[in-house]
Amino acid sequence: MQRPVQVYPPPCPTDLTPVSDVTHYMSNQTRSEKTNMATVRDEYPSGLRVLMQNESVGYMIDALMDMPGTHFSKSLLAEKAGVSRQSVHTHITLLVNLGIVKEVDGSDPIEYTLNDDDEIVRLLHRLEGVVNRRLNSKSED
Repeated sequence: MQRPVQVYPPPCPTDLTPVSDVTHYMSNQTRSEKTNMATVRDEYPSGLRVLMQNESVGYMIDALMDMPGTHFSKSLLAEKAGVSRQSVHTHITLLVNLGIVKEVDGSDPIEYTLNDDDEIVRLLHRLEGVVNRRLNSKSED
């Protein structure tokens, strides 16, 4: 018997709720209700939460954005990101599965490279540009 394919992340029951309604709802919650909402957010994370679910993943992505075209080992990524090799070992699969990094063909031991052709990587570059422009325009005021 085949197992059903699990969709990740599963659809969140609040996906269609207007942001203003969610904000109003959350501001009127008790501490227990807010804890429950945090649990729901962990169970049904947005795309950004998936990328930032662990602090090490954020540091790894930040380092990768500074290493386009570079072939790197897990050890080099750990060094450049300022995280442990164990963290890289744990989270590199997520980055490969999302297409952010890819294995370098024929490398032994396995090396990786940032996948500049990936949609998420292009969006991350675009986000970085927008954030930098806005920060720079604020500092010039």
